Amino acid sequence: MNNQEITQANNLRCPRCQLSHIKRNGHTYYGKQNYQCKLCDRQFVVRNRTVSPEKQALIKSLLLERISLRGICRVLKVSLTWLINFVERLYQTTSEDLQFALPSAAEIEIFCVEADELWSFVARRENKRWIWLVLERRTRQIITLHIGDRSQNSAIALWAKVPLELKAQALVLTDCWDAYALAIPSNQHVMCEKQSGQVSLVERFNCTLRQRVSRLVRKSLSFSKSDWFHEEAIKYFIAHYNLERRKMFEHYF
Repeated sequence: MNNQEITQANNLRCPRCQLSHIKRNGHTYYGKQNYQCKLCDRQFVVRNRTVSPEKQALIKSLLLERISLRGICRVLKVSLTWLINFVERLYQTTSEDLQFALPSAAEIEIFCVEADELWSFVARRENKRWIWLVLERRTRQIITLHIGDRSQNSAIALWAKVPLELKAQALVLTDCWDAYALAIPSNQHVMCEKQSGQVSLVERFNCTLRQRVSRLVRKSLSFSKSDWFHEEAIKYFIAHYNLERRKMFEHYF
């Protein structure tokens, strides 16, 4: 034990009995120094260390990759409690419009979009949550999403979230799932067979979503335990994805 650690240990007090008879007692699962009171045997960890801005920026990037929260804790030596609180605050800042930039209506007469849905679950596999997406073909941005069941009501809710400016000029390509025909006006809707390749862009994004968001991996222990975190994690990734697509589109066009 160096002088700094000795000074820190001497200044510590037990959170239960408030006495300073403290000894070191190994390390926690995440590598933090564990302490124990010699009188009441209470064990505790000093939590006054702050996480640097550089490490917080790295965590924001890791949340966009297929790595679990506990994996981030192990790699960066942060506690799970701190990380969950940090992630919650971060997700609350995600824009509701998913950072989608509406293309110029003056340049395009018809906006061709693709819609599709993919399966997920919360807490256990019986609690199915279907993720409905609408993708704009030209920029490949995600216009909107809706998470619910696979019924007509979810298809209607998805269509209602499409911006009015785009909805008036949209031609929607979907697979042959009946719910779409019940929600989207027939003069703006084209049903396509999977083999036609007409909805391949949104289906490819579904694959990206499963590969990058650990909660959506089909056989995983990283599944969401609550609906709020499930939806916000997906929105956080899509918002970042849309920003990247906008930068790429503006660079080339």
